[in-house]
Parts: sequence; C-alpha cells; structure tokens
Amino acid sequence: MMQKESLKKLIIKMKKIKIVLFIITIFNTGIPQDGITSVQLEAIKKLTENINTAPDFTLTSLDDSTYTLSNMKENVVLINFWATWCGPCRMEIPDFNELYNRYNDKGFEVLAISISDSREPLLKFKNAYNIFYPILYGNQSEMSKIQMEYGGVYSIPMSFLIDKYGEVIRVYPGAILKQFDPSMYTDLVMNIENALLK
Repeated sequence: MMQKESLKKLIIKMKKIKIVLFIITIFNTGIPQDGITSVQLEAIKKLTENINTAPDFTLTSLDDSTYTLSNMKENVVLINFWATWCGPCRMEIPDFNELYNRYNDKGFEVLAISISDSREPLLKFKNAYNIFYPILYGNQSEMSKIQMEYGGVYSIPMSFLIDKYGEVIRVYPGAILKQFDPSMYTDLVMNIENALLK
C-alpha cells in the first residue's frame, strides 16, 4: 500500500513539473491574444511527444552480454528493479521464470535490474534461485541514473512493461505474485499477450 502511495505522489510530482515547464515555455514565447502561436505549439509537442517512451539504458548481464533497451524494439520487455536482499523480489522469481518460459519465444523478455548487487553475489544468487531470465547490473552511479530516469525507483520490487515500440504501457509497484495477488498477475499476463499481438 505504501509503495502505491509513493508511486501516486511521484506521478503527481512529475505532472506538476511538466505543467511548470509548459507554463515557462508559454511565457518565454509570449502569450498571444488570439490563440496559440506555432512556436508555442512546437513547444507543447516537444514536451509531450516522448512522454511514455521508456528511458534507454545499456547494462551488462551475468553472462557478459550487453543489453541496450533501444535495441530491443520488436520485443515486449518487462523491466524488474530488484535486489537479492529483498524478500518480495525473491518471491517473484518463480512467476517470472514461468512467464519467461511461456512467452520468450514469442518476443517477450524479462530484464531483472539489480539495484545494489555486484556480479559475484548475483552469480551465487542466480545459481541458488535458478533464474532463467537475464540479470543486469552496473556500478552505483549507473544504477542511480537509471533509477532516477524511471521516475525515482526508491522501493522495490517495481516493474515496467515496455511494448514493441519502446513505450511504457504499465507500471507495477510492488511484487507481482500469482498466488498472493492474482488480479495483478492476470493484468500483467493480459498486457503481455496484448502487446505481443500488436
């Protein structure tokens, strides 16, 4: 519940920032008496054209592959921010393994982005928990930058479903667990299937 409230506050804060930017842009270009000028219209377009585009990143996986989100277009991608010390994150693994096995050959990818773990502990964890999907990691500076670009990921787990065009189509704050929250899990499955068909 607390994670959902934090996400709501973050969304409200982001909307307020966009409104302030819009107002600044309008005042910087002048307020016409008879409507919006072409300069103002362009400013509005620029502020809103990429509003749902997932921020790009490049990270390394445990098998030393490089993943760049913008190179994964044509795939539906679930980005999962998590950490090895997070209990609910651990609980998601079997359900994510199941989704990965069911949809990966149809163009679905799960990218588990560890926000605080280094390579060696992640390797041990992956072997202990038998994770099938890619686990990505980076240094603290990279991770902080990516977390901020995704709206400030301060609580985990948090997942973002990205469509084949690089647009965020759904944000899932908290653990996605089939057994404990079947409605959220069903929502995820429905959104994956719909996105794969487009």
